[in-house]
Amino acid sequence: MEKKRLDDYEQGPVPSPKPLDRFGFVKQDASTSEGLIKSRAAYEYERLKEERRVRKWRKMIGVGGSDWKHYLRRKPHVVKRRIRKGIPDCLRGLVWQLISGSRDLLLMNPGVYEQLVIYETSAAELDIIRDISRTFPSHVFFQQRHGPGQRSLYNVLKAYSVFDRDVGYVQGMGFLAGLLLLYMSEEDAFWLLVALLKGAVHAPMEGLYLAGLPLVQQYLFQFERLVREHLPKLGEHFSNEMINPSMYASQWFITVFSYSFPFHLALRIWDVFLYEGVKIVFKVGLALLKYCHDDLIKLPFEKLIHALKNFPEDAMNPDTLLQLAYSIKISRRLKELKQEYEQKNGKISRYGALS
Repeated sequence: MEKKRLDDYEQGPVPSPKPLDRFGFVKQDASTSEGLIKSRAAYEYERLKEERRVRKWRKMIGVGGSDWKHYLRRKPHVVKRRIRKGIPDCLRGLVWQLISGSRDLLLMNPGVYEQLVIYETSAAELDIIRDISRTFPSHVFFQQRHGPGQRSLYNVLKAYSVFDRDVGYVQGMGFLAGLLLLYMSEEDAFWLLVALLKGAVHAPMEGLYLAGLPLVQQYLFQFERLVREHLPKLGEHFSNEMINPSMYASQWFITVFSYSFPFHLALRIWDVFLYEGVKIVFKVGLALLKYCHDDLIKLPFEKLIHALKNFPEDAMNPDTLLQLAYSIKISRRLKELKQEYEQKNGKISRYGALS
C-alpha cells in the first residue's frame, strides 16, 4: 500500500473564531491576569516603553542584522543584559536567528531545505503526521487540520528527519519546531533546529533525541544533584517521597519549557537559552523549586507529583522567576557534574549509546 504524505490529505474546516491572546492562543480564561483591562494611562506607558526598547534593538542589530556581530564584539555585556530583559516580540524571530548561528547556516546551504522537503522521503512521515495535531493545539496557526500551520510543521520535521537520519524524528521535537515557526519561515525554522541539535554555538542538543535519550539522562543526573546542593531540605524530602527528576523535569529539557509552561514565560526563557545555552533550563528549574519550596516540602508523594506539573500562576511571572534564576550560580558545578557523570557512564556517542 502506498504511503500517504501530508499533501495527500484534504484540509479540515477552519476552526470557529474564538478570542485569542496577544500570541495567537485561544484564551482559556478571561479572568487571568493577562486578560485584565489596563487603564488607558498604563497601556500608553507600556506602549511607549516598548517602542523605546524596539528602537534600541533596531539600532543594535542594524538593518536585517547587518550590525549585530560588530555590536556583539564591542558590547557583549549590553547584549546579555538586554536579552535577559526580553527581546521585543516584533524582532524576536530575527534575533533568535542571529544569536543561534542559524542565519549563517542558512546562507551557507542554499537550496538544501527545498531539496529535503520536496525530493527526499523519510521513514518518520507517518509518525510526524500522527503527532502534528498535538503540537500547540490551542494556537490559531496550528488549529486547522492539515492546514498551513500543520503543513509547515510537517515539512520542517520531515526535512530534519532526512537531514539527520540518526536522530530522525522524536515527538518532543515538534514543540521546538512549532515554537520557531511562530516567529520565522519554514526554512529559517529548519536551520535554527539544525543549529540547536548540531551545536552551532552551544553544546549540541541531539543527545536529547537519540536512542535512549542519553543527554536527558545526563541532565536529570545533574539536576538531581543541584537540587540536593541548592535546596537540601527539599532534596531530602524528594528522596523520602521517592521523587526523582525524571518524574517531572524531563519535558523541561526535551522541549525547553515550551510544552506546558505559559507561552510568555517560555519565550523569555528561549531568549536566554539561545544566547547563553542550556544552563538557563537548570536555573529556571531550580528557581521554580526555590520559589515553591515551602509549599512543596509539606506535600506527600501524589500531591507532590501534581504540584510539580502544575505550578501556581504567581510562580510563572517571568520577571520574578527569571531574576531568581539569574541569581543562581551553577556554571562551574554543571561542568564538574558532567565530568562525574561521564566517568561513571561514559561519554554520549553519536549513536545514542554511552561509550
